[in-house]
Amino acid sequence: MNVVSRQEAAIGRPAVDPADWTGADLTARTDWRLGASAAEAAHLVDMARAAAARLDGDPNRLLAADRSDFDLGPFADTVEAMLGLLRDGPGIALYRGLPMDDLSPLEAMVVYWAMGLHMGAAQSNNPEGDMIGHVLDAGRDYDHPKHRGYQTSATMDFHCDQTDAVGLLCVHTPKSGGLSKVVSSLRLYNEVLQRRPDLLDVLSGPYCWTKHGEMEAGERPYYESPVFNVLDGRLCIAFGPQHMIKGHALPDAPDMTARQQEAIDVMSDLAEEHYAAMQFERGDIQFLNNYTALHTRTAFEDWPEPERKRVLWRLWLRIPDFRPATPYSAQWASGVNLERTRQQIRLVYGG
Repeated sequence: MNVVSRQEAAIGRPAVDPADWTGADLTARTDWRLGASAAEAAHLVDMARAAAARLDGDPNRLLAADRSDFDLGPFADTVEAMLGLLRDGPGIALYRGLPMDDLSPLEAMVVYWAMGLHMGAAQSNNPEGDMIGHVLDAGRDYDHPKHRGYQTSATMDFHCDQTDAVGLLCVHTPKSGGLSKVVSSLRLYNEVLQRRPDLLDVLSGPYCWTKHGEMEAGERPYYESPVFNVLDGRLCIAFGPQHMIKGHALPDAPDMTARQQEAIDVMSDLAEEHYAAMQFERGDIQFLNNYTALHTRTAFEDWPEPERKRVLWRLWLRIPDFRPATPYSAQWASGVNLERTRQQIRLVYGG
């Protein structure tokens, strides 16, 4: 596949950008999929064991570490390649083959944290200050206004997360389901431009996004952000149907108009036309650029044994020299960071 050079963006003009792709395009490519060599895997195991031994069993000690504390060896080139894919490529990178069976849970977390430090700065995932989030079925309701989709086993809408990039490390796979689906949000923009240009003004105007109750007392429970944003000549997209629908349903928020709902439905339908799918394997690490790609997963069935339940570890990263933050992402410039938030790293390895 020929990769295009990025051109300056403007609403109403086609987006010419290497992050514009169809699901068929991405599936046919191999440049965004990276595997662990034997030398790389061996180095990571040795590095992780040495670093974990210094932690005295406490993952919170990772909070005081910096990138110089972790010699990635040959893995450093892989991390740099993944950064290039996120910044100037398709906006997705998949690393396959982290040797989970050769690593203790703490050692696996050391590798993941070290990887994040070499890419950018980790952000808090929730008001409790988890710097590595835990994507698992906690029995929550996907339709509840204050519940997050990652705490359920339900099929989720295509959406972006609220930082520059999101990483997902597969710790345990489910019994069935849980298919990962990704789509280029720039491709969705180009499809709207071609097929429904009458919706460009709606998608370039403000939507109300819920804060899921993650706010200080007396603070407005929603904020405003367009879906399509052109910032410093780059198209940056924010999309999350549940966040937006729940936001407009909040007290004092304006009702969602019929055209706003139609625009969401059109974007969601287009995403189903153009996504690429992958089934995570244990040890896979997927990174996405939240301004150019959307992701979701299908519903899943968990194992009955708690220690086998599906778990993904989530990293939210701010990355230097990245695309400008959308109003949606800028709202969370330091992640979810409230007065009560205290940064922590918890080792959650099963349900």
